[in-house]
Amino acid sequence: MNPSDKVNPVNEDKSQDEFVGLLASITTQLMSYIRILAFNNREDTEEVFQRTCLILWQKFGQYDREGNFGAWACRMAYFEVLKHRDARRKIKLLSDSAIESLADAAVPISEQWNSRRQALSECVEELDAEQADLINLRYFEGVDVKEIAKTNNRSIHSIYRELSRVHGTLMRCVELRLLESMS
Repeated sequence: MNPSDKVNPVNEDKSQDEFVGLLASITTQLMSYIRILAFNNREDTEEVFQRTCLILWQKFGQYDREGNFGAWACRMAYFEVLKHRDARRKIKLLSDSAIESLADAAVPISEQWNSRRQALSECVEELDAEQADLINLRYFEGVDVKEIAKTNNRSIHSIYRELSRVHGTLMRCVELRLLESMS
């Protein structure tokens, strides 16, 4: 590592604002990418993500403003995953070339997840209040179906049926939004 890499070469507020904006726009994609490479290990993903963000800031002066920030960030994350894996001295399940192939395949997958997540968020906002409350209770607050049924004086079966209907509605809505975004 070059000593100049350790000192942030850009200290202007404008550059900091630009960096924060670019990072915010790809955070979900970057986390998804790292999660794939970290074999869905949450702790490793978070640790590599934090280190990657630091490296991205330290090297932001080297970033070509005409380039794709997401691709640049994913490349930096790839190297951080390799460093993390070596530092932890875990049993290597895959060779470095296999990890590189996985990394290449992960970029479009993480971009697709980001698009799907955005579409899902928009579709959830379109649900009626009762459906939105059910989704919120079940998936955001983590309340189990038995408790939801008890609280609402409904059978467990009726809650599962309602969740199934909402899942279908959301699935159709997401697919439609993704198709619309392609045209």
